[in-house]
Amino acid sequence: METNAIQRQLSGHDGAIYDACWDQYRGKWLTAGGDGVVAAWGKTDEEDGKAIFQSKQAFYSVAPLKSGPIAGTEAGELMMIDPEKKPRKIVAHNKGIFSLTPMDENRFLCGGGDGRITEWNGLTQKGDWHWKRASKIRVISAAQEGILIGSSSGDGIIIPELSHDMDLEKAISIAGHDGGTYAAIFLGQKGVWLTGGRDGHLRVWSKDGKALIAIPAHDAAIYRIVQWKGIIYTASRDKTVKSWNERDLSFRTKWDRSNQGAKRSVNALCIGGDQPKGMLAAGDDRVIRIIQI
Repeated sequence: METNAIQRQLSGHDGAIYDACWDQYRGKWLTAGGDGVVAAWGKTDEEDGKAIFQSKQAFYSVAPLKSGPIAGTEAGELMMIDPEKKPRKIVAHNKGIFSLTPMDENRFLCGGGDGRITEWNGLTQKGDWHWKRASKIRVISAAQEGILIGSSSGDGIIIPELSHDMDLEKAISIAGHDGGTYAAIFLGQKGVWLTGGRDGHLRVWSKDGKALIAIPAHDAAIYRIVQWKGIIYTASRDKTVKSWNERDLSFRTKWDRSNQGAKRSVNALCIGGDQPKGMLAAGDDRVIRIIQI
């Protein structure tokens, strides 16, 4: 992460940006804003800022499917593209949708503020699970080895799969993070889960839920964790993006206001684009920053 080499800075949202992703099917960045807009950003200025979805509610989450982008609002509405290529709104949850996790080209898991996880194949709902201990589902991270789900209650669960009615009963509980577990990825080379949360720590868990390592990584909540070529990147409410060696979680670099980084909380972080890859960071200051990694 060469923090002195900003690739692009984009603006257009009239509110905080809460989530972002790279849409590999259409070759664009997508951002979800508190202004009720999901916007697409291309490689040229002419492609920048096109509204994909619009709502009277803030958008908390966005993800790509082959059939089109999907997004979740603070009211629990799920926005998708129908077969006629038009936006479709479905009331999927009773409260905000904080997590959208593609499982294949058109199947995805949806995590809501009502403590429910729903499964969808395009516009069709396929499953519905209620994690009664969770106040809000904040993150659903899926890997071949299983699924980790984190809640704003702080704790988390690890399950082998989520496709049958009784699958939640197979869950392994983890202590998670005091105040909320907000981010998670599986580190395949290490065979462990890495999580971040409100306590500002990075925590490592075995596949069977054993706590292995805890590192005080940020001065405030960690909202996103991404990984690329042996390097882990974390985004935080403390206005920074930091990088860490995957090998031993040793600190590498910090991207903050002093080197053209964010002025306020960094809520969204994702990796995408063509080679060389880019990393997009965005948050409360409404500015989209894309840096080469």
